[in-house]
Formats: sequence, C-alpha cells, structure tokens
Amino acid sequence: MNSSQPPTIQELKKTLVAAGLEIFRTRPDAVHLAERPRPNQILDAGISVRPAGPPHIDGAMELRVVLRCQRSDFPRETPDQLWGRVRVIAGVDILPAGYAEIEQRELPVADPGDKSRTLDVWYELVFARVLGDVQATIEEAKRLLPVDKFVKGTQ
Repeated sequence: MNSSQPPTIQELKKTLVAAGLEIFRTRPDAVHLAERPRPNQILDAGISVRPAGPPHIDGAMELRVVLRCQRSDFPRETPDQLWGRVRVIAGVDILPAGYAEIEQRELPVADPGDKSRTLDVWYELVFARVLGDVQATIEEAKRLLPVDKFVKGTQ
C-alpha cells in the first residue's frame, strides 16, 4: 500500500486483519471493528476506521468511536443528562487522547416483533481523531478496544 495515497476500503480491511483486528462490517466509506467479549460471541466494537478526508494529508486515517447511554438504565433522566453521562466517560480515555465530538444521535431501538413499539433509546456520541498513517491508527484502535464505551446503569 502506497503510504502517500489513502488505501481503498478493501486494502484497509486486509491491513487491519493482518494486524490482528477482527472486522464486524465493511461499508463503502469505513471498516467497523469487532470485539469478542467471549470466545463464541462477536459484537460491534463501536470503532470504525476510514481514510481521512481533506484537508488532511494523504495517507491520514480517521478513527471514530461511538459511546452511548441507554434510556432504560436511567429512565428519569432527560436526553441532555444522558448525553452528559456519555461525555463523562469520554473524558476518561477519549477526549484526553485528542478526539473531538462530531455527532450526537438519539436512536430508538424497535421491538423486532413489532416495529411500531420502541424497547429502548440509545443516546450516542461519535468522537473522531485523525492519525497520520495506518500503523498509528492500528495501534490506537487496539488501545480503544478494551475502553468502556457504554455508560453502565445501576443494577
């Protein structure tokens, strides 16, 4: 892979797999990483890798991480309070590492048996960081895999 040109998504996927990372899904603009909480279980890690767009230098990569809170864990709180909880966990490992908040999403989780019924709502914040090359991105992705990405409710 020529380091001055951004890799294609397929080249990026092959490079990530060769570095020991598992892939959850590949989309036309990004590769989403997977994690295994247990050997027989694979989940979306909330981490995606994509070539960085302008004005960044050629070969730069953007790493995105999604952090979230579920309404069912804090049913009496407002959306702003829930996003505030997500920002608190972002302050531990994400913001100090140079990530910037780029998106805020409120995602209803529909009942699979009745799409008109909402089971829960996820309050997600997307953070992004541009890294100089694929190798630095791989190292940072590996660092992010064990980081808490979900606000845990009181049980």
